[in-house]
Amino acid sequence: MTNKPLARGGAKPLRQASDRMKVLVGVRSFKQAEFFLTRGADEVYCGLLDIPNHGMRAENFSGVDELHRTVEFAHSLGKKAFLVANDVFPAAAFDEAAGKVEALLEGGMDGVIIRDLAVLDHFKRRGMDAYFVLSTLGLCFNATTLKFFKERGISRIVLPQQLTPDEARPMFDRKLGLDIEMFCLPLFYEINLNALCSLSCPCSQEIVPGKEPPKYTCLSAIRCEGGSYSMPMPDTGTLLGYFYDFYHMGANCMKVARGPNASEVVELFFKSVYLAKLLEKGLSREGFLFEGKRICASAQNYGKRYIVQHL
Repeated sequence: MTNKPLARGGAKPLRQASDRMKVLVGVRSFKQAEFFLTRGADEVYCGLLDIPNHGMRAENFSGVDELHRTVEFAHSLGKKAFLVANDVFPAAAFDEAAGKVEALLEGGMDGVIIRDLAVLDHFKRRGMDAYFVLSTLGLCFNATTLKFFKERGISRIVLPQQLTPDEARPMFDRKLGLDIEMFCLPLFYEINLNALCSLSCPCSQEIVPGKEPPKYTCLSAIRCEGGSYSMPMPDTGTLLGYFYDFYHMGANCMKVARGPNASEVVELFFKSVYLAKLLEKGLSREGFLFEGKRICASAQNYGKRYIVQHL
């Protein structure tokens, strides 16, 4: 017999017994896409250097031809490929970048992950009926904002990692008809709001072979009035609890982040899938936290090493 949690306030849980959470993973080559799509991923997302996206150069595809090949392969398996365009489009390059996004959507991409409201409004004015995903960088923190984006054509939202289940609960409204995506929080959690923070972070760094990258200042001690300050980080048990609650509230997609270190992305993928399968089996909260802590304790320090590895 398994424990089936109820949403607080006496409401029934949003997740149905037959629901399965899709797995989306970021890739930077056809070879990576082939690897993950044949090992349990339902969707991949891909970036190109000439389309603004929140990532390092090493996390992007080398060109359009390889991207088209990835889309064709995903479709041959009945799966999907998304374009990541989740950064602000500079005014001087807006029309050219938006045109490339439109061409890729018309060429078979299943949707596009965006952050810039101007991009969304641009395609709405053009009457494009595409599947738009609002990136966590869109900073949508409440149901009112979510409805605002829904009215402008968003079909899926990636929950900001800093939201607690209680804060996010009003956003899980089936009437909106939106898909809700989350990161596997106990294995990948960013402390700062990186859409706004100007501190050094991995996504702003370039990889120089043989050169140690700058320290991630959000995790470094910052001198403050003679003392020191570090950004607060929820412990593993808390993040496992968040992941458990979001799943039972109805999150229907789990995102595995891109990264330049192939071995870390592979490990993150398999551990995330394993935790998702535990949830699908109906494991109790206590059992999930116990097993989850064991899995997370052996995880690599994801996101803190920036060695390019080819896959």
